[in-house]
Amino acid sequence: MFEKRAQTPVELRNYSTYYLIFSGILFLATVWSVWDEVITRRPWKDYQNEYNRLLVAKLTEKRLEALNTIDSSEVVRLGNELAAARAAKESVEYREAVDKKDTLLRDLDIATREWRFARSRSDAAYYTYQKAIKEGRDAAREKAVVDKHDADIEQYFKEMEDLNKQIAALDETINRYRDEVMRLEVEHAALFSEVSALDLKLERARRAPVQIRQVVLNDFEFTPFQEIKARVDRCQTCHAGWAEPLMEDAPHPFAQHPLPELLSAHNPETFGCTPCHRGQGPALTVGFAHGYEDKFWETPLLKGVDVYATCNTCHSSESVLKHATPFTKAKQLIMENGCYGCHGVKGYDDMPKIGPPLNELLAKTTPEWIYSWVKEPHDYNPNSRMPSFEFTDEQAEAVTAYLVSISQESTYRPMRARGTYAGGSGAAGKRIFETVGCVACHVVGGNTTVRDARGTSYDIAPELTRLGSKVNPDWLFDWVKNPRNHNPEARMPSLRLTDAEARHIVAYLMSLNDTNAPDRRTLDLANPEKIAQGDRIIREYGCAGCHTIKGMENEGKVSVDLSDFGRKKVEQMDFGNTRELRKGSDVEYQENPDGTVSLLRTWSAWVYGKLKNSRLYKTDRIDQKMPVYNFSEEEIKLIRMFLLSMTRDVPLPTYQRTFDKRQQEIETGRRLTMRYNCMQCHNIEDRGGYVVPIYEEEAMGPPILTASQGAKVQEPWLYSFMKSPSTIRPWLDIHMPTFPLTDDEVTIVTKYFLGLSNQDLKLRDYSATPIDQKYFDPGRRLFETYQCARCHPSGPVRAGELTAAELAPDLTMAANRLKPEWIIDWLEDPQALQPGTRMPTYFFDGQGPDRTIFDGKADEQIQALKTYVWSLGRRQQTAQR
Repeated sequence: MFEKRAQTPVELRNYSTYYLIFSGILFLATVWSVWDEVITRRPWKDYQNEYNRLLVAKLTEKRLEALNTIDSSEVVRLGNELAAARAAKESVEYREAVDKKDTLLRDLDIATREWRFARSRSDAAYYTYQKAIKEGRDAAREKAVVDKHDADIEQYFKEMEDLNKQIAALDETINRYRDEVMRLEVEHAALFSEVSALDLKLERARRAPVQIRQVVLNDFEFTPFQEIKARVDRCQTCHAGWAEPLMEDAPHPFAQHPLPELLSAHNPETFGCTPCHRGQGPALTVGFAHGYEDKFWETPLLKGVDVYATCNTCHSSESVLKHATPFTKAKQLIMENGCYGCHGVKGYDDMPKIGPPLNELLAKTTPEWIYSWVKEPHDYNPNSRMPSFEFTDEQAEAVTAYLVSISQESTYRPMRARGTYAGGSGAAGKRIFETVGCVACHVVGGNTTVRDARGTSYDIAPELTRLGSKVNPDWLFDWVKNPRNHNPEARMPSLRLTDAEARHIVAYLMSLNDTNAPDRRTLDLANPEKIAQGDRIIREYGCAGCHTIKGMENEGKVSVDLSDFGRKKVEQMDFGNTRELRKGSDVEYQENPDGTVSLLRTWSAWVYGKLKNSRLYKTDRIDQKMPVYNFSEEEIKLIRMFLLSMTRDVPLPTYQRTFDKRQQEIETGRRLTMRYNCMQCHNIEDRGGYVVPIYEEEAMGPPILTASQGAKVQEPWLYSFMKSPSTIRPWLDIHMPTFPLTDDEVTIVTKYFLGLSNQDLKLRDYSATPIDQKYFDPGRRLFETYQCARCHPSGPVRAGELTAAELAPDLTMAANRLKPEWIIDWLEDPQALQPGTRMPTYFFDGQGPDRTIFDGKADEQIQALKTYVWSLGRRQQTAQR
């Protein structure tokens, strides 16, 4: 065919068939490409149209609600009055005043013009007059001309003054009518102000263009080659209602952002969405935008609690974020469980060990108990932070042998020699234990109120339900009296117990015995080979990461560094033999068509399985040494979120939170207060206060340490109180214990509270605060009028007056304890400083209730009250001298 065609002259060849076929193909391809561009690849147009329709519907509904809330009788009244006021403008008096004013304005315009012309003529004549004088000529004629023009100026000026007076008189009449109409129009507009605002929003919604909404961050991050690269973000194209309060309950993608309070610092119009939520910013279809349909996209959209993982990108140095509770809880889990003991974790290099030292165990307990604890700690305490290493009997015996061997070398001696403890009253000990504050950290029996308030699967301090079968009474007496006698770095504080109180508590705790049958295994603890084996096991499993162990002070971390774990590829993760699992397995799975269940081979599934059962992926050739924790489902997801946040990807400094000196001091204080478990008793930064639920009245528990604490108390008083706590609320059973804080640690706590109050540590002599006698007597009268001493007693409280929960601190301590400026802030608005306080607010809108003192001026009365309260403490100090 081609040979025959080649012989045909060009001018005789026919290409019409080919042209038709290819033209048809081109036409179909064009139709398909247009369809794909306009319809298939543009679902965002439908989203925006649907959003606008939904917004118009909600605004219309809101407008109708606003109309229904308007008082119809008020509308009628204002309408009638407005109609009458407008009709009054047709009266003879008003029309004559307007017409006369118009005539006078024309006359004023003429007079003003003539006055200006007269001034111009006067200036010209004056120039001629001065010229004649300089030329030595007779200037009498020129002077006469000047005088004539000046007379004209005065005449026209008087005319103008007279006309202005007449116009002003007419304005009074005219404005009386006009002002009444304007007043009624303003009232009418105010009545419909909400409706008018909604009308404006409706107009904008109806005219809203359908378009791609794009944010470009030109300098957000680096490429792998350390070059600055831009980030394109088009999420708002579909998520159009992120800032619209009316869309709070709307379905996705039209819903308002669930945390609108965050948007002031993370405005999507300038910051975008993908820095926090991840996803594929430039994409415009759901699958690709969320990153699930692009198998090569490494940062798909975060879901659920994982959304908070990106907080660590800019806030890696902070352990508390106000509006990110899951982020705060996740970091608390990492710190309280000591993950940094075995793993390198960015930002946790200098954290203290979470476990007690193991060098003197024989002074405390028996080898048999040590063995059973090492073998399976959760058999003794299911809520212990100590994980299970699933040691064999032989391994547990070897570890016990090593710990016993180093304990025998201990030089520790309790305050009382072994066997010399004199017992106390168990009933009295139970009362003391439950009142002085022991229950804030320790659980006994079924009293799990504090544990439930914490919401963790573990206790922050050991459960004492079976303590009598664990320790000997001499060691326990020594520990209760002075924990640092046994462990110089102990976190447990001293409760300042007398010997009798300590004996009673020991008697109570020693009565709490283990009802389980003890392990009768005979232990070979003196065998050098066993001891050497225990040494190797302890080093291999990284026990020194949490505990101080003699001879292992310089041991390194035994497991992988987690600082970039969030970027680890699933291809790098070994799932072991967990290919097919039983239905109901604790790891994430999917059901297959044949009825089997397969483990999801994803990053999230691997981490979930590892945290649920660290030995899940163990095989004959791959050993697993990570211990098994008893984490709850919530804790596993929070820790997984934290691991997802562990990346070395950080944005440029422009987008990072500035970690300045004050922020560093706050973070150091947070970690110190967490180490000493201050949050068990006190609510600090809206978290903690776990002991409060055991009291019927919240006021009977430890006080809330609000963010204004640094602005409240004097630095010298805080130092002395932290060193040696004094009684502030003597009616409370629970009392502040004595923590073994060094001077540096007290300074850290002080700077922490000052930082939360946006203040700096500085030298100040509070005793030099003057007492202005001008305010003393008025302050005393106000103090008596408001009966301040009724709630703030300075001596014994009379029975039946107030309950203990209604009492407040003695104000005679104010001059030595409180900052004078804080007293003023407190009196102005107590609720602003401590929401929920029982302290009433006396001063509203700049006025005090008693108008006879300083004419009721609030600022003067507050100053007077502060002065008198300050004088109470000063007089007490003088009397003590």
